[in-house]
Amino acid sequence: MTLPDNADQIRRHYESVGEAGEVVARIVASLDEMDGPMTSERLAGFDHFHVRGLAATIELIDLLEISPNAQVLDAGSGLGGPSRYVAETRGCSVTGVDLAPSYVAISRLLADRAGLSAWLDYQVGNLLELPFDDATFDIVFTQHVVMNIADRVGAYREIRRVLKPGGRFGFYDVLAVDGGPAAIYPTPWSDTAERSTVLTPAQTRAAYAAANLRLEVWRDPTADAVAWFDTPRPTGAAGLSLVSVLGPRFPAMAMTLARNLREGRLQLAMGVCRAV
Repeated sequence: MTLPDNADQIRRHYESVGEAGEVVARIVASLDEMDGPMTSERLAGFDHFHVRGLAATIELIDLLEISPNAQVLDAGSGLGGPSRYVAETRGCSVTGVDLAPSYVAISRLLADRAGLSAWLDYQVGNLLELPFDDATFDIVFTQHVVMNIADRVGAYREIRRVLKPGGRFGFYDVLAVDGGPAAIYPTPWSDTAERSTVLTPAQTRAAYAAANLRLEVWRDPTADAVAWFDTPRPTGAAGLSLVSVLGPRFPAMAMTLARNLREGRLQLAMGVCRAV
């Protein structure tokens, strides 16, 4: 499996609070305290690793118009919240791929606890060499994933490769602001600027075109994201939050991201491309 040059650094960034087995054991202990069904809404404060959480996932999935018989790939699936939301609400099979083994283990655990294992499959992998045949999926989506990948065109070409002709690629990404001040770190995806790759909108569109992905929808939800950061949110079920997997440094990372968005250092983009 070909990995990004900084794959070990990326893994250490996302798995800095202990060995995979230790992290999963802590999550199991928290889940055992929960009563009732483990729906997407109940776990949303924990398992959606992107700005605006479940609300943003709903918007992106609505844009993709996923049918019940679709084959879907969540590329960079994190803790599995978006993929479980798709399986739960669209009734289709979803595959998730993530670089962090502990995240894959947690995703499998949550799928089992939610009674969705028959619809979900999670694998350790990366966007530069996806472990699937050509033209496997009707839908591929990423959310706050590609900022860790310098070879953006290579990643998008892999996404295009596994998409069926006419298939759709949904994205929700953090971008640089053309002509804006440099981003401040640490952020949730990187401790330093050297380990982060944020492209401008123009660079991002060019990367899509180079990979034969035709842009069809482009939205800028930055203002919504800033408002979201300014709104208090309840703790996740059983006290679970992203602190559970990223440790006590996560709130500071999130605050820095919010500052970057407020000060015009970074922006967000959401949309859909079609495989051509």
